[in-house]
Order: sequence, then structure tokens, then C-alpha cells
Amino acid sequence: MAAGAFALIAMPGPTNTLLALAAYRRGVWQLAILATTVVAAYLLVVVLLTVLTGGLLHSHPQVAAALKLVSATWVLYLAFRLWSAAGPLSAADLSVRHVLITTLLNPKAIIIGLAMVPAAGVSTQIPHLLAIAFAVAAASTLWLVLGKLVIGGQETLSLLVRRCSSAVLMLFSASLAASLFT
Repeated sequence: MAAGAFALIAMPGPTNTLLALAAYRRGVWQLAILATTVVAAYLLVVVLLTVLTGGLLHSHPQVAAALKLVSATWVLYLAFRLWSAAGPLSAADLSVRHVLITTLLNPKAIIIGLAMVPAAGVSTQIPHLLAIAFAVAAASTLWLVLGKLVIGGQETLSLLVRRCSSAVLMLFSASLAASLFT
């Protein structure tokens, strides 16, 4: 399960795009806070879905569809914000709050919570939750390092990097919205 979770989480996506972008011009402590935020958000979603709302989402697909729509809307908002930002974009423009909300609404967290972790009480899920936490931490670190290596030395994000990242986020938003009709 941990390998499957890592493979899913490490794929490009909204949270990973923000992690890579947010990594530039930040120190180790700030990067650790970002990674911890992502781990906590994934665990929160998984616990909520498997313990509290998993049955509700399976029995009421319209609630799951509404959740997908909210996710797609948030990712589209981030894409437009990146695309249309006036002037240079600094590290402060990509906050921990953006990473947290994006991760809470990330479809990957929903998939893990509904399809990879068996619905049960929290005490019986501890091994699964630890495996997910490790997989998320590893994938987040990978994207933070990638962001540091690719973007790290620049004073601000170049227009090309911002536009490419925005296009990736728009693509994820569109694919998530399209999944509502399939």
C-alpha cells in the first residue's frame, strides 16, 4: 500500500506543483513546515474519509461530485492567480495556507482515503496512516528538492515558470472537472 500511495502522491499534481514553486528562496526550516503541512493535510483527509464520511460519499455520489467541483475550482483559482500575478512573484506569495488548502482539496488524498485505506476505526488504521505519512513525506521532499534545484537560485519566479505552472494547474482543474461527466 505504501508503494502505491507513494506512486500516486509523487505524480505531478496541484500540491506538488505548489511545493516545487514554494521551495525557491526558502530555508530548510520553512521547507520542513511545508512538508509537515502536506503530511498533516493528507492524514486529515484520509482519516475523515475512512472513519467519518466514507460511507456517506459511497452512498451519496452527489456529495463526492460536489467535493470534486470544489477541488477543481480551487485549483483553477490558483492557476489564474499564478498566471495573472502582476509583477514578480516572491516566496511569500505561495503560502503555507495555499499548500494546506490545496492538499485538503487534492483528489489524490480523496483517492487514498476512499480506495487505498480500508474503512475502520482509527486505532486499526495506524499502520496504514504511518505508511501514508511516510509516502507523503517522501514525495513532498522530492518535489521540494526538485523546486530547489530547478528554481532555487532565482530572485523571483520567471514569467515562463509561472505560466507553465499555471498551465499545469489548469490542466489538473479541467481533468478533475471533466471527471464529473464520466
